[in-house]
Amino acid sequence: MARHLLHAWSAVNKARVARLEAAGRMTPPGSAAVAAARADGAWRFLDAVEALEIPPDLAAALDEAPAAAAKFAGFPRSAKRGILECIAQARRPEIRAARVAETARRARAGERANQYQRKPP
Repeated sequence: MARHLLHAWSAVNKARVARLEAAGRMTPPGSAAVAAARADGAWRFLDAVEALEIPPDLAAALDEAPAAAAKFAGFPRSAKRGILECIAQARRPEIRAARVAETARRARAGERANQYQRKPP
């Protein structure tokens, strides 16, 4: 299956590539996709997200309300990773700022941003 050129590579996919390369099973199209990702930055794009590094703009927004920072820190790793990836993938500054603000606002309430919320009946 072809991979979209702008898609970031997760740690799971990078590990798969390493296994395929070590076993000598990487195909030429796969090698080309990895080379392109390494060249255009898609290979490293999620490294900070995978490491759960809080970007400075989100850290500043969370620090405005200590309760928000504490609640965000208490979220499960998977939730924090999803939130950080959503923020990192914003292509326009105003979208990123809105996602950061929403994350801080929802964290103050003990809610996770960008999570599916069931609508009341």
